[in-house]
Amino acid sequence: MSNIVVLFQSDSEHVEQMALAVAVGAVEAEGSIRLRRLAAVGAAEVGHKGYGRLQRADLLWADTVVTGLESVTPRAEELDGLLQLLTGFDPGELDGKHAWTFGPEGLGSSRTEAQAFVEAALQVAKFTVLSAAALGVAHADNMIDRLKEAGRRSVRGLTSVENA
Repeated sequence: MSNIVVLFQSDSEHVEQMALAVAVGAVEAEGSIRLRRLAAVGAAEVGHKGYGRLQRADLLWADTVVTGLESVTPRAEELDGLLQLLTGFDPGELDGKHAWTFGPEGLGSSRTEAQAFVEAALQVAKFTVLSAAALGVAHADNMIDRLKEAGRRSVRGLTSVENA
């Protein structure tokens, strides 16, 4: 069974809904999930409350980390916790883990500056960052279905891994 941590940055429910679609797909493929919201200190809760705060144990537990980003530019106050955690690992602790990101429009061919920023941090921590093309979900009818399928594929394992 694969373990998937789905992180999302959201002040509205749009990106939260996309993160939930990834999580639903992972569960449908019999994976285990953890949902964590990346939020600035004191930010209001969105949608379902109580996602919990991202912890070091979440990243060690995960086989794949998915990060949904609402902003097209990096928002340090929300990403700081993730970046601090990533820099605190010993060499090799995160080797063999996968990661991918989606932006405010979901999965697509154009990456945002925020996605590039987070993906670079994940690569420095030795995650294998997958591109949207590597997920192979372009055929789905709409973005929610694409994200569900990407969640399923993250659990089932990806045979074709591309660096972003």
